Amino acid sequence: MLSVEGLTKKFDSVVAVDDVDMELRSGEIHGLIGPNGAGKTTTVNLITGELTPTSGTIEFDGTDLVGRSPSAIARQGIGRSFQVVQYFPEMTVRKHLRLAVRDSTETVRSVFNRQEDYGPQIREVAERVHLEDDLDTVAKNLAHGKKRFLDIAMVLGMDSRVILFDEPAAGLNQSETDEVKAILENLRGEYTVLIVEHDVDLVRSISDRITVLHNGSVLTTDTPENVVENPQVKEVYLGE
Repeated sequence: MLSVEGLTKKFDSVVAVDDVDMELRSGEIHGLIGPNGAGKTTTVNLITGELTPTSGTIEFDGTDLVGRSPSAIARQGIGRSFQVVQYFPEMTVRKHLRLAVRDSTETVRSVFNRQEDYGPQIREVAERVHLEDDLDTVAKNLAHGKKRFLDIAMVLGMDSRVILFDEPAAGLNQSETDEVKAILENLRGEYTVLIVEHDVDLVRSISDRITVLHNGSVLTTDTPENVVENPQVKEVYLGE
């Protein structure tokens, strides 16, 4: 579904991502972990067009993505969330989701000028992330956990085929983390998912495979069971 080969990104003399090969299989949940500064978010930014690779290829369903804009890649079918939740403070959850579910050919202005409110699509997405009772709540008034759920809902509303989640459980308590886990598990088979996360237990419990980055390079890609038993992973990431 999505593959990167020889992916490299240099910032002057600093090599942030170094010759990374990674493949996301259709319908799987793929974890991406590693120490701080390992190149995880930079890899996501390269895939989504926020950054341009120094070298290497990124292919989505046979289409080369290198050089395309973030908006073009999103329209192609790759959605993402961010480490810092992105939202419009004064807009309701309903209006956020109206933007997400709109046809990609519509402008933002045309969405709000139309009488059609996309009600069924909005409610379906809201129910998937447990926000159906908060549709008329202004985003700034949501609890932190529900702001995270809104971020996830925005990506789901875009009808993406591949979704990249960058630390979706960051700042959440255990109850909220469990809710995120359930939401992500329900995406298996319907979407192809890449999850970047420091919560190793979360990643291990929901991932089909895990790629470990260290100093910008791939240390290993394997099943969760094999990754946590890998001596190199234990040394550089798990602190053993």
